[in-house]
Amino acid sequence: MSTKAKRWLYYATVAVVLAGLVLLALPSIQRAVTRAQQELKPATADAAEATDDAEAGGDAADAAPPADAPSVDAQAPNQDPYEKVAETERLELMFRASDSAIAVKDKRNGHLWKSAVPLDEVNAEGNELWTASSQSIFHLTFTDPRLPALETQETNSALEKPKMKATPLEDGVSVSYELERLGIGFEMQFRLKDDALEVTVPGQSVKESENNWLMAISPLPFFGAATDHDKGYSVYPDGSGALSTFKTIHPEYLNPYRASVYGPDMINFNSFSRDMNAMLPIFGQKVGDNAFLGMITKGEYDARILFSPSGYLINLNRVASELVYRREYEAVKKDGNLAKKPEKNLLREDHTVRYVFLSGNDADYGHMAAAYRDYLVNEEGVQPRIKKGDPVPFGLDLLMGIKENRILFDRFIATTNYDEAKGIMEELRKQGVGAISANLLGWTDKGYLAYPSGNEPSSKLGGMSGLKALGDYAKKQGIQLYLQDDYVDAFKGVDGFSTRGDVVVGANHFAATDRYSETFLLSAGKQNRHFQSNVLDPLGKLPISGINFDGIGYQDYYDYNKDYPSTREGTAAHWTEMMAKSAKQFGGAASIGGNGYTLKYSSRLFGIPMEDSGYFFTDETIPLYQMVVHGLIPYSGDPQNLFYDPQLQYLKMVEYGYMPYYQFTMNDADDLKDTYYSDLFSSDYKSWAPQAIERYKEMNEKLRTVWSQAMTSHRKLAKDLYEVGYEDGTRVIVNYASAEARTEDGSVVPGKNFIVVPKGG
Repeated sequence: MSTKAKRWLYYATVAVVLAGLVLLALPSIQRAVTRAQQELKPATADAAEATDDAEAGGDAADAAPPADAPSVDAQAPNQDPYEKVAETERLELMFRASDSAIAVKDKRNGHLWKSAVPLDEVNAEGNELWTASSQSIFHLTFTDPRLPALETQETNSALEKPKMKATPLEDGVSVSYELERLGIGFEMQFRLKDDALEVTVPGQSVKESENNWLMAISPLPFFGAATDHDKGYSVYPDGSGALSTFKTIHPEYLNPYRASVYGPDMINFNSFSRDMNAMLPIFGQKVGDNAFLGMITKGEYDARILFSPSGYLINLNRVASELVYRREYEAVKKDGNLAKKPEKNLLREDHTVRYVFLSGNDADYGHMAAAYRDYLVNEEGVQPRIKKGDPVPFGLDLLMGIKENRILFDRFIATTNYDEAKGIMEELRKQGVGAISANLLGWTDKGYLAYPSGNEPSSKLGGMSGLKALGDYAKKQGIQLYLQDDYVDAFKGVDGFSTRGDVVVGANHFAATDRYSETFLLSAGKQNRHFQSNVLDPLGKLPISGINFDGIGYQDYYDYNKDYPSTREGTAAHWTEMMAKSAKQFGGAASIGGNGYTLKYSSRLFGIPMEDSGYFFTDETIPLYQMVVHGLIPYSGDPQNLFYDPQLQYLKMVEYGYMPYYQFTMNDADDLKDTYYSDLFSSDYKSWAPQAIERYKEMNEKLRTVWSQAMTSHRKLAKDLYEVGYEDGTRVIVNYASAEARTEDGSVVPGKNFIVVPKGG
C-alpha cells in the first residue's frame, strides 16, 4: 500500500472515531443545551459575586426538566375558583379542582396562604418554565435506573399536568396524581387539624415505573412564597438556626439550602464540609404580620429541608420540605472505579408535614420555636429536666486518660485520676460552685478516643473502686456525674470489634470506612445488644447519673449489615433504647449532639452549636434550636477554655442560654502534644479555676431566675447588640462591642458585657 493510501486510511479511521464520539456525547449535549436555555438569565452586576460566593447545597441544573417534558402555559388562564373543603375555629381550607392548588385562610385576620403564587407577583425574568413552576402543588425528582451513573431530573405538577382524582375527607381533601409520561403516581392528603394544616403522602400510594424511579417529592414547594418587596424572612435549621431576610437587591444564587434532617444521607469519612446539621425537622416563613412554622411529624428520618432564596432560578423566597423515597450510594464498577447509583428499593413510608399559623405579635421565629416546643412536650413526650428555681449548673469535663501511640508499646497518660477528680469537685464547691454537672472522658483502660472502649475503669486511674468512691462522693454532694463513651465509632488497631460482623455496611455491600480502612461505624443493632448484655450490669454498681453517648446526636444512617439491618429510623431507635436503659439504670442519660430523636431521653445535651454553616444568603444566625429546648433540657456547647476569645464565647453563652462549660485536666496539657487529642491545648485546672469560678458565679447570680424558663424572644437591637426575652418578661441584653450601648428604653449596657432587665424594667 502506497504512502498516500495509508495517509487517507488513517484520516478515514480518525473521522469514524470522532463521529462515534460525537454520537455518544450528543444526548448529554442536548440536555445541557436545554438546561442552559431554561436557566440562563440576563447578566447583572451581582452575577460574578454570586458565582464566587454562592454556597453548596444543590445543583441548579438538577432543577431543569427533561428535554422531552411537555410544554407549559405560564399564563394559566380561566382558573377555577377555590372551594372551601374544611374549616376549624381559626382556619379555612380551600381547594381548586383544576390544578389541585390549595389555600388556607387565617380567620383571625383574613390572611390567605396559597400554594400557587399569584402570577402578577412572579418575576422570573422571562423564564416561562419557572413562572409555571410557581403554580405547582409538588416538585418531583426521578431518575432512569438504566443509566450507567445516577442522573436525577426534576419536574413538577404544572409541567406534567397529571391525571387527578379528588376525594373529599371529613377534614379536608385527598388527591391522587398519575404522571402518565413517567409512570409515577401517589396521593396527597390535605387536612385541617386543630389550628394547623397537615399534608400527608401515604407510602402505600406511591408507585413507579420500570424506567423511571422516584427519588423525592417536595409538597407545596411555593406555599407562602414571598416576593422581594414583601417584609419578612425565611427560617431554616442550619446549626443553631439561620435566617434570610427578603430583599430587593440580591445576586443570582447557584444553589439553595438543602439539608437532610439529622445529618447527611451518605456516610462520608473523607468529607471536610463545614455544613452544620439540621438537628430539628422544622422550617418557617414570616410574611408581613403573618408567619407559619412547618414541621415534619412523620417520616422525618427520610426528609430534607429546602430553602430557596429569591435569586435562585426565580425571584421568590420559599422554604419547604423534600420527602426522600430513594437514596443514592457509591457502587463499585467492573474497572474498580466508583459510580453513584440509585438504591433499588423504594422507601415506602408515610410522610406528614404540619403547618402551624401565627399572626400579629406572634408572627416571629420565637413563636415558631414555641410551637415546636409545644409539639415536643404535648405529643412527643419530652419532659422538662430543669425544675423551677434550679441553679445554673457548672459544666465540668474532666479528661482522665489517653494513650500515646509508640512504635513498640503505647503509653497511657493519666491526666486526671479519680481521686484528683474528687479533689477538683471539692475545691469548686468550697469556692461557691453550688451545682456541678460533671462528665468523665477517657475513664477506661484504653483511654479517650480509643473505641470500642471496653467499659473497664482504668486501673491507672484508680480502678473500679476509685470510680465508685468518686461516684459516692458526687451522689452525696448532689453532683451529676456522667461517663462518656462512644458506641458508634471504631478504629483499626483497637480490639473489641470485627470488621466483618460488627460494623455498618453500605448499600454496595461493603463495610462503611475511610479510604485507608482505619475508621468504621458500629452497627447500632449489635451495639444495643452489647450495651444491654455487657455494659449495664458491670457498671450497675456505680452511683453515677448516667452514660453520655458520643456520636449518636449528630449523625444517622442506614445499615445493610445482614445480621442487624436498619433504616435511619431504626438506627436512631436502637440508640434511644440504649439511652432509655441508661436512664432506667442510673436515672439519666446524655448525648453529644442534639438531633431531635435524643430529646425525649436526654438529661443533658452536649455539643450544641452556636453558629450556622455560613451560607452566602444567610443574613443572621439565630438561636432557633436553643429557643426550643431552653428551660427543658440543660445544654452546653464548646468548652470556654478552648475558644480563641473566652470573653466573646462567654457572652455568646449568655445570649444563647448555655450553662458555663469547661474541659479540665489536673496535669498540664503539654503531656497531650503527641496524642490524638492535642487540640486540648489549655486545660490546666489550676490556671483556669479563678476565671471559671468568677464567670460561673456571675451567670448563676444574674441568670438563675431564667434558667428554668422558656426563651420566648430574640432580636438584634443594633450592630453587636442583642436582646433575649424569657417567659416571665425578663430581658437579657448582650453587648459585643467595646463601647457601652444604650437601648431605646434607656438601658445602658457596658462594652463587652451584658445586663439583666427584670419584668417592667
